[in-house]
Amino acid sequence: MIRKLMQSYYAKISLICICIVSIVTGMFSYLCYNLISRQNVSEHLSDYNVLISNQSAALSSRITSFSDFFYPVFNDPEAYAALCDLYLSPNGSLPNETMDILLDTMNALCASDSYCCGVLLLTKTGRLYLYDTKYVSLIPLNFVRTTFRFTPYRVQIITDSQISELSSNMELPASHVYGLSGTLFRYKDNLLDNLGYMIALYSTEEFNNILASSGLENSAIFTIEDDSFSVIYSSDGNYDATGLEELLAQPSRKTINNARLVSSAGEDYYISSLYQNHYNYYTTYMLPAGNIPLSTAQRLLLLFCLLLPLLCILLYSIVFRSSGRKVRNILNSMEIVGRNNLSYRMAVPKGKDEFVSITHSFNHMCDELQKNVENVYLFEISQRKSELYAMQTSINPHFLYNALEQIRVQILNGEGEKASRMLLLLSKMYRYQTRRNLFISIAEECAQTENLINLYSYRISDCEYEIYVDNAAKRYGIPKNLLQPLIENSFVHGFSPEQENGMITITALFPEGAEKIRFTIEDNGRSVTPPDLELLREKLSQPVMNRDEENGFALSNVNNRLKLVFGESACLQLSVGENGSGFQVSFSIPPVLPDKLAASYSRSAPELPM
Repeated sequence: MIRKLMQSYYAKISLICICIVSIVTGMFSYLCYNLISRQNVSEHLSDYNVLISNQSAALSSRITSFSDFFYPVFNDPEAYAALCDLYLSPNGSLPNETMDILLDTMNALCASDSYCCGVLLLTKTGRLYLYDTKYVSLIPLNFVRTTFRFTPYRVQIITDSQISELSSNMELPASHVYGLSGTLFRYKDNLLDNLGYMIALYSTEEFNNILASSGLENSAIFTIEDDSFSVIYSSDGNYDATGLEELLAQPSRKTINNARLVSSAGEDYYISSLYQNHYNYYTTYMLPAGNIPLSTAQRLLLLFCLLLPLLCILLYSIVFRSSGRKVRNILNSMEIVGRNNLSYRMAVPKGKDEFVSITHSFNHMCDELQKNVENVYLFEISQRKSELYAMQTSINPHFLYNALEQIRVQILNGEGEKASRMLLLLSKMYRYQTRRNLFISIAEECAQTENLINLYSYRISDCEYEIYVDNAAKRYGIPKNLLQPLIENSFVHGFSPEQENGMITITALFPEGAEKIRFTIEDNGRSVTPPDLELLREKLSQPVMNRDEENGFALSNVNNRLKLVFGESACLQLSVGENGSGFQVSFSIPPVLPDKLAASYSRSAPELPM
């Protein structure tokens, strides 16, 4: 294969191009990559330098404006007096009015700064209170003497761990906080009297938000530490000793953009620290050297060096594989169509070669095949609709015969008024039958069923009925005249003319969460015997249009219409009534709207007369 390709003119050109490009690319890469890499590191680190400057400026700004934070306390005589009363009180108890003023003042202070999450009040006598913004209350705490020393009349930074050491029962108002302390004093005999310290607690989320708003990757570790290297803020949540002092003392292998390359735990880091002389704290970042991404120029250079040889290598294979790819495309298209995806068509390639002609012929073949399949499908729908119409209309003569027979009996018995009312009900029902629709709502079907029961009730003078349909089921569809044969079956085969207290019950239940609507039609007429019940079940399996006998015609008709519309699972279930007498028929259908049922039988199927 290699020898065959090497005999090709294009293969020889490709080999020469590969050699030339490889040599030029290697030299170009060696000369440029180091310069681009150093420039990329410098530009990348400059963003981190700006970020630690922003974090340092944010903390400096907060310290500088600390006196402004407590200005409302000293500017309000009542608030200042209430605060002094708390510090001077021997046991911390204050009148309710004074305590309310103090709580309102603390609440206003914390509300003025979204990052302020509480205030610690430390008296000179050693009483410690926490103002909790969540409960708006002043909580007394057990003060514990620590190694931290408060300096009067000077703003001091207190780290997260130092705040926790102030009390054994203090619950921090945030996961990590830092504090700024100031001195509460009053003038006594023209001298300043130190009453204690006020410590504003701030959430370190401010620094996290600065980091998030920068858009930089969180691969670097940002810390803020005081001059004793206690952690004020750490972006990775590690507030233990960071070893910054040892890293700063470590000799640097090289320096880029004020960042020193050092090693820690076997990994190289770029570390840069900004010291704030006025407030004595360090703002630092430590970025793993391996996490600096390649610049666009580096990527383009590497991509250029990689793609040119590859493109040259692929050049010769295109000519030899072009024809094979087109053949495979045709074979794949045939496989897709073979999986019954008749709507698939091949994309016509550009050009005027033989593959274009094959593609056009293939698509034409698929068009003709799809037309033939659709014609067969539409013919099947037409056949199903014709069968449904035939079974539905076969009920009408049967029903008319029974109704006219009942009217004849009433006339012979001299009951002309009853016969007249029966004729009126019959005319209403047949006016409804002239509607050319196969499917109606369950509510409409139940209304027509009620008319039918009223018509047949003239046969049994004391016949009663009950129709109960869940409201949720009324709007769904059902084949027209589906319940009529079942009601006729009760009157013709279930009730005798001399029977008293006849009762028909129709229920359609659709509980919440159910997948099907459950119908039950039950009468208290003659009970069916087990042999007759088995015979009826056997006849239900026979096609209704192929049967000539009278007995079981109505049940078979309904059963076959249900299976034709809703599938084999929607068949009639026959049994004796719940009380051990009478006859019960039940079935279940899925909840489908009448329009959707009609749409499934209206796709180009011919209209048949009722």
